[in-house]
Amino acid sequence: MRIALLADAASVHTQRWAEGLVRRGLTVAIWSERPWEEASRWGIAVHRLPGSPSRLSWWTAARKLGQELTRYAPAIVHAHYVSRYGLYGALAGVRPLVLSVWGADVEVFPRHRPWLTRPLLRYLWSQAAAVTASSRYLAGVAQALGARSVSVIPFGIDRTRFAPRPPNPPTTPLRFVVNKALEPVYGIDFLLEVLAELPAALPWEGRILGGGSQREALGDLCRRLGLSGRIAWMGRVAASELPDTLAWADLGLYPSWRESFGVAPLEMMALGRVAAGHRVGGLPEVIAEGQTGWLVAPGDRGAWVSLLAELAQAPERVRQMGARGPEWVASRYDFEQSLDAMTALYRQVARASSPRVRSGRA
Repeated sequence: MRIALLADAASVHTQRWAEGLVRRGLTVAIWSERPWEEASRWGIAVHRLPGSPSRLSWWTAARKLGQELTRYAPAIVHAHYVSRYGLYGALAGVRPLVLSVWGADVEVFPRHRPWLTRPLLRYLWSQAAAVTASSRYLAGVAQALGARSVSVIPFGIDRTRFAPRPPNPPTTPLRFVVNKALEPVYGIDFLLEVLAELPAALPWEGRILGGGSQREALGDLCRRLGLSGRIAWMGRVAASELPDTLAWADLGLYPSWRESFGVAPLEMMALGRVAAGHRVGGLPEVIAEGQTGWLVAPGDRGAWVSLLAELAQAPERVRQMGARGPEWVASRYDFEQSLDAMTALYRQVARASSPRVRSGRA
């Protein structure tokens, strides 16, 4: 089966889907605004779409895309991120079209000029043979915006890479990690302020991974709060090094203000670690409160301080709870199960639809 992915090829999620589909014997090509240098290792061709098109160039780009897709003749056109690549796919006019919502495309996009964006989303749903989402929460958001039926297919975890690791030794203090982009939506400034309120005598240490627009501001805040000696800023971590880097910690912290799913906490759980996060979006689906981690009401500073103080005094409690994580992930969020579900959806759509080409005009 030949699949055309319309997606950000530079995203690790796109890359994992593409690699997984190739491993399942499917032929995959990607149309993207950004490149993926290693795609050729998997026999995947990446075709460039124009970045940040103007309103007029949308039509030109979509017409060109339609011509290229017609020549490629895919069994399925699958667009990831509805408000951008979904629009490309709908205007290109090659069917059947599968749409996958990722988060901001249905959480943020419809709030901007809703008189325009909400009807646009309804048009996009009408062009799709199937719609998928990574969480029940996200499926509900899409349905509230007019999507009729949404299949929940999570971003699963590669359990061969994120395999259980031994717990940290009893003599080590509580260790935490934050593995999210350094952007306002992930609440890392709020977390630093919480950590500054913990009693100075409590034993803990942390690492913050990744990069983003807040890197300098967060570093300055960390110094002003007197936390520099306890927190290491690791920068961007290579994918090959990520499991070992995460396994250094006992606990992943996710004080996000918005979270459509929760891949990062699931990676921690697969390693035999635990997670704590705000009770928002898809996090309550992936963190089993009291079993694989803890959930805190958004912005409840006192609850965060109490929780982290309690855990810093009893790190062995955290490490014992971490033993439950691998089975939780294996039973619900194994990437191979997600691939099974996606390929089954492809077969269902392909049986129900015969690819056809339209003019590319809305």
